[in-house]
Amino acid sequence: MKHSNLFAYVELSKFVEGLTLDPNRCRADLLSLHAYFKIIPSKMFSDELAPEWDDLCTTVTRSGIAYDDEGRVMMNAVKNTIGQMSKGECLEIAERLVLLKQKVDQEF
Repeated sequence: MKHSNLFAYVELSKFVEGLTLDPNRCRADLLSLHAYFKIIPSKMFSDELAPEWDDLCTTVTRSGIAYDDEGRVMMNAVKNTIGQMSKGECLEIAERLVLLKQKVDQEF
C-alpha cells in the first residue's frame, strides 16, 4: 500500500495546527488557511486517504466562485463557500481535517 507523501504530512500538519475546534472561531481559521485546500493535491495522499481529501475539497468548493456584476472574480470557490457555511458546517470540516491528519500520522 502506498503511504501518503511527506509533503501532504507536513502541509496538513501546518493546516491543522492553525485550526481551533471552537465553533465561534472555526470559520475565521478556515478562511485564513483556505489556500491549503488548493496547495495540497490529493495525489500526495495514500490511495486510502485521497478520497477523503477529495471529498473535503469538493465540500469547500460547492458554492463556486463569486463574481461581481461585471463578471470579475471577487472570491475563489473555497473562500466563498466557507464564508457561506454555518458554524456547525465549519466545525465539521475542521473535525474532518483533524481526523484525516491523525490517519496520515498513523501512516508514518
